[in-house]
Order: sequence, then structure tokens, then C-alpha cells
Amino acid sequence: MLRHKADVLHLKLEKELDILNFIKSVEHVENYKTILKSVKILNEKQAKAEKLNVELDNSLIEKINQTTSRLVAERNLRFQMDNSDIMQSTHDLVDEL
Repeated sequence: MLRHKADVLHLKLEKELDILNFIKSVEHVENYKTILKSVKILNEKQAKAEKLNVELDNSLIEKINQTTSRLVAERNLRFQMDNSDIMQSTHDLVDEL
């Protein structure tokens, strides 16, 4: 029984460390075109942990959600910035960004 609890805790810590390391690796993404792939990988890591019945801490789940939201917002902003022409900017375009 004690061995089972230790194995469950070890798996939980292993998955949490993997997710935290991945979150740290995407703090800055050079190429915005790979951001959506990073979001997909992060969501897959969370789903895999849940599939293995690993109970992730609420703070980690919140961090995952914040990271995915930040990455999507950053990707959208950088996409808009790449597709806008500074010389033809209008006040509406600047407000949109």
C-alpha cells in the first residue's frame, strides 16, 4: 500500500516537473509561427497526466491556463504586427493592436 502511494506521488511529481519545465521553455518564443504548436503540446501534456489519473495541483492548472492564454494573445499580436504596414497605419489600426 505504501509502495503504491509512493509510485502515485512520484508519477504526479514527474508530470508536474515536465509541465513546469515546458512552461519555462516557452517564456520567450522566437518564432510566433510555432506558438500554437507549443500551446498544443502543453495541452497534450495536461491531458496525458489526466489520462494517467494524475491529480495536478490547482495552482499548476491555473499556470497552464495563464500560459496558454498568454501564448495565444502573443501569437495574435505578433501576427498583427507582421501584417501591418507602419507607413499606412491609421488610428483605428493602432487602437486595434
